[in-house]
Amino acid sequence: MTVPIRFSPTGPEGWKDLADIPLEHAELLAGLPLGHDFAYFQRPQAKLRAGIWRSSAYTEKYDNYPSDEFMVLLKGEVTLEYADTSETFRQGDAFLVPKGFKGVWRQPVDVLKFYVIVE
Repeated sequence: MTVPIRFSPTGPEGWKDLADIPLEHAELLAGLPLGHDFAYFQRPQAKLRAGIWRSSAYTEKYDNYPSDEFMVLLKGEVTLEYADTSETFRQGDAFLVPKGFKGVWRQPVDVLKFYVIVE
């Protein structure tokens, strides 16, 4: 059945209380991302995933971001550094990191976000 899916800013029941685990990362420059990811929706044949993600502070470098990713920050702050530029996104901001992005993801505090990823 195809029906709308509500995304909760606290994740599915019990999700916010799960112990943090190491998360995937690119070239780690500082910190260690610990948290959780939950996909509310997946369509593998379209390489599409949408959900909620949380992580502790860390910094990583991308030489080739692996997917197109749209994000809405529910908590925290992220600074993207690229081509002699930096841009900071904070709670309530929505942004897209395009596939192939080359730069640094600097997350000085814990982050909670909704995401939609297309590989």
